[in-house]
Amino acid sequence: MSETQKSETQKPNFQFLGKYIIEADLRLLTALHIGGTQESFEIGGMDNPVIKDQMTDIPYIPGSSLKGKMRSLLEWEHGFVEIEEIKEDGKIKGYKGKPTTKPNEVGIVFGIPAQEHKGEEIPGPTRLTVCDAYPDEKQKNEWETYMGEGIYTELKTENTIDRLTSSANPRPMERVPAGSVFKTKFIFDVYCNNLNGDNSKDKKDDFDRLKVLFEGMLLLEDSALGGGGSRGSGRVKFENIKIEARHKGYYLGTNEETLKKVKNIHSETKAFVDSFKDVLENPKQDSTKK
Repeated sequence: MSETQKSETQKPNFQFLGKYIIEADLRLLTALHIGGTQESFEIGGMDNPVIKDQMTDIPYIPGSSLKGKMRSLLEWEHGFVEIEEIKEDGKIKGYKGKPTTKPNEVGIVFGIPAQEHKGEEIPGPTRLTVCDAYPDEKQKNEWETYMGEGIYTELKTENTIDRLTSSANPRPMERVPAGSVFKTKFIFDVYCNNLNGDNSKDKKDDFDRLKVLFEGMLLLEDSALGGGGSRGSGRVKFENIKIEARHKGYYLGTNEETLKKVKNIHSETKAFVDSFKDVLENPKQDSTKK
């Protein structure tokens, strides 16, 4: 059987090994605007509100905003952006950049649409879950101390200047103040794909793919989150990064260790990326056991 025929008949055998829980403080270096829904209209009201929790009216950062921004940055970094023609009446009217639909490293980690893939190309389950990021009680109290009870945002007015008359067209924009801290949480599922069984040389795992998440976090630190990034809003930094390994046995109620151990030797994103090979280590084997 040829290698081509063999690869076409390989059956994926994804095995769940556990999860890495990554938590970090997301500090706003400049004020942040992630748009919400304007639910009421009033004279002098805000036409650019930030997204807030419906129950508490406290601003938060949607996991979709974090995940989408990091994915976009990573796809540009790795050259995975897919350029598609926009046609009308058989003529090209423009182009649009689509998220990757191929089972590359970014697609496997962040998720790709279900398609017909074979053998090693089958991406398996989406590895990364990004949770909504909320401020803690300490941050809420700090906002109220400096801005007043029930006030958690600031108002910035931006002006569009008429190039002929020099008249200004002011437009208010709500932002979360610089210095605010949100609690972020990333959940990274780990699988191995034994295409030909446990002893196969084709065994694939996700441990190295965890680095993709930290690359995305680092890229975000040198970009901007939310709206108005080119005008100074949305600069952020991850601090106090911690990783916890939850082995498969954690969920089964056993002591089985299936993940590489974590050494929380850094607290900043750049250090994790630069020395990622030192962050995870294989569980130590007891040499007295036979």
